[in-house]
Amino acid sequence: MDDLGWLLNRMMDWAMLFAAHDMVKGFVDKMLEAEKEILTKTLGHEPTDENRQYYRDLQWQKLNREKAQQREIDREKLRRLVFGEEEV
Repeated sequence: MDDLGWLLNRMMDWAMLFAAHDMVKGFVDKMLEAEKEILTKTLGHEPTDENRQYYRDLQWQKLNREKAQQREIDREKLRRLVFGEEEV
């Protein structure tokens, strides 16, 4: 009976893994489809792989710039905390 319980447990693990995979795949597919619609509307034609890659590169650059700006703001606050207002 222990072998049967172990086997059923393993089968349930695999079933849960497949279900989670399908949910993630569905979410990613919806995101990619929405991105494709935005690009198609903007460009006036189907986006190429190069268009999609450039779009993602620009999004990455924007995100990094925003993070860099926030880091600089945080660093300035820390400088003021350590050195005081008049020294910075």
